[in-house]
Amino acid sequence: HASPIVAPAYPAPPWALPGARILKVAFETAIDPVLDMLPPRLTRSAPPYAVITVAQYPESPVGPFSLATQCIGCRAGFFIRAYALQAVVDNPAALSGLREVWGVPAKLGQVSLTADANAVSARVSCDGNVVVEVALAEAEPIDADSLRLDPVLNLRITPSLQKGKPHESVQLVQIDPEYAIREPVRGRGSVRYPESSDADPWHMLPVLNVISAVFCTADTEMPLARFVMPY
Repeated sequence: HASPIVAPAYPAPPWALPGARILKVAFETAIDPVLDMLPPRLTRSAPPYAVITVAQYPESPVGPFSLATQCIGCRAGFFIRAYALQAVVDNPAALSGLREVWGVPAKLGQVSLTADANAVSARVSCDGNVVVEVALAEAEPIDADSLRLDPVLNLRITPSLQKGKPHESVQLVQIDPEYAIREPVRGRGSVRYPESSDADPWHMLPVLNVISAVFCTADTEMPLARFVMPY
């Protein structure tokens, strides 16, 4: 479950994550970056859309951490999925586990999430730049069944140890946690890219139209992969 396996920097999965707070904003985006970035086994949605999820985990086997992920909405066969394009996490031990076990394309940075009865906001920074700000305003309660958190597909790559040789393995890993959702709300969403750069190109998926914004608390986990398939 770790690299190197003789001295893991984190516990084996699954990781229990009780009391999570999760903000998800979906928006229509441009077709060209979606076609450029999706793996060949996946197909785009129509219209193309993207999802930014910011999750705050107050308890985990590696301590508290927050994770922000930018995904492309897509399909694997007939099934709706979210392909993770980039992510930021604020805990070094979580960073190691998320990358090595689950293939999360994460970098170390700062992730903040604040919520009250009427609004939720999040800010994500990396290398001193604020790469994205997302928010939900005018919150109103909804049924838990109305809030959907799609399975996420990550690209898990094992690099070669020899110069000029191809990667040892390139896999798509599907992460499909269970959620016990509490206090779900929806509202008017917004997404803004204040300082994205070539090193952190969150802006490559422009915001053409915000589709939905939801927020909840939940007990969940980082489970073992549901599926692992060749790229």
